[in-house]
Amino acid sequence: MHKFDPEKLKKLDDPERLSLFDPEAVLKSFGLKPGMTVLDVGTGAGFYLPYLSKMVSDSGKVYAIDISPEAVEYARNKVSQLGLKNVEVLLSQENQIPLPDNTVDFTYMAFVFHELEDPVKFLKELERVSKPISYLALIDWKKEERDKGPPPEEVYSEWEVGMILEEAGLRVGRVVEVGPYAYGFYAMFVKQ
Repeated sequence: MHKFDPEKLKKLDDPERLSLFDPEAVLKSFGLKPGMTVLDVGTGAGFYLPYLSKMVSDSGKVYAIDISPEAVEYARNKVSQLGLKNVEVLLSQENQIPLPDNTVDFTYMAFVFHELEDPVKFLKELERVSKPISYLALIDWKKEERDKGPPPEEVYSEWEVGMILEEAGLRVGRVVEVGPYAYGFYAMFVKQ
């Protein structure tokens, strides 16, 4: 699978990315609320951190993880420059998230799912760090020709993502359009 090149971090922080979709509107529609603990998976340049931080407010917490030390350093600098007090950026391994069990209310994964080596194994690790009822907002590239993002053969179709989520035991709520290039999945972890 294709992994993101850390040398392109600056590009990930380009305000032009807002043309993909409006983060606040999308996050609100996915049910992100003040006081929640959020996990931003594959934070990269930390593009979405100001939005996540604002939406969970001072009573909430945002953990941002990435497997690239360069990305973590970049995102930490951004958090510090913006003074985001409720955000912590952590270096992670793909299937070993550095958080205790039952920590997270809401997981946000934007344009990361297609890069996972073993999506089911990763989702099981997400389930471990998630609270007994927890939400997943997964956004990824549509599997079609477009002038942005990776080639269509490197991403999953909505149908494939739905199958993987179900195989990992998630409850899939709905698929939503999030702009011309991407779709979003709304799903839940429900632990017995």
